[in-house]
Amino acid sequence: TPADDAARRLSEVVEDAHYIDQASPPNSSPKRKVASIDLRTQKSFFRYEVRTSDNVKLEMEGTIFWQIEDVGKMIVMTADPEGDVWARSRSTLIGAVSTSKLGNFMENSGSIVEEAFASQVNETFFSDRGIKLVSMEMTKYSPVDQHTQDTLQHIIRQTVQRINDLQKQRSENDVMMEKLEADILLERNRTILIQTQALNSRLLAETAGEVDGGKVAHSIGAFIDGLNESLSNLTARMELFRHHKMMQSSKIDTQQLSSGSANLYLAPKDMELRLQMPTKTEL
Repeated sequence: TPADDAARRLSEVVEDAHYIDQASPPNSSPKRKVASIDLRTQKSFFRYEVRTSDNVKLEMEGTIFWQIEDVGKMIVMTADPEGDVWARSRSTLIGAVSTSKLGNFMENSGSIVEEAFASQVNETFFSDRGIKLVSMEMTKYSPVDQHTQDTLQHIIRQTVQRINDLQKQRSENDVMMEKLEADILLERNRTILIQTQALNSRLLAETAGEVDGGKVAHSIGAFIDGLNESLSNLTARMELFRHHKMMQSSKIDTQQLSSGSANLYLAPKDMELRLQMPTKTEL
């Protein structure tokens, strides 16, 4: 029975347990006979050569994490579980990479490997052997052809230079934006200052006008009230005040004319002159 066969295989312990199977896949671990089976997660390193859809040959390196879940199935189905994991993963990765061009692989290598792992994690190939795939990680990939390596290095340098130029331009734009915002804020503050100064000037003028007006009103009131007893007619008092102010203005004008070099021009209406022309009968 399968159980008896498994027990028989486990009971066969060979002192010289390690040997290399010539049929083992390249870069895989050598087969070995064991007296006990480790059910913990195992780690296998891989290095595969794959080709993209545009015929670029790449070498991929990484790690596969796997675990034995059913010892009986594993013993019945395979004598080399690690080799089966290695070979099946290689076939899956080759198929996944072969459908992608180099440019797409460079941009999405991580997702391509994840999709390849997800596509095989539930395959019956592993469950029939009592094996469970835990995860797959790609740590490195590089072109096999030297010319392709040089081309990729040039592309990488150009990409890095473009990123640096863009970052430099963004930094300069940020500095210019900050300066522009500072200038706008300064001009707004200047506008507020001008408006405040204009308001203050108007308030000062209004205050001075109110003071002067108060003085004039007080003087008018004192003049008119002083004539209350001698001149009862208010209109006459106002006319007398107007005449008084005109006399003061004339006095000031006369003083300024006499003390300076100004010329005085008088119009006929100012002198109240009237020209009388003789009629024909008088001639």
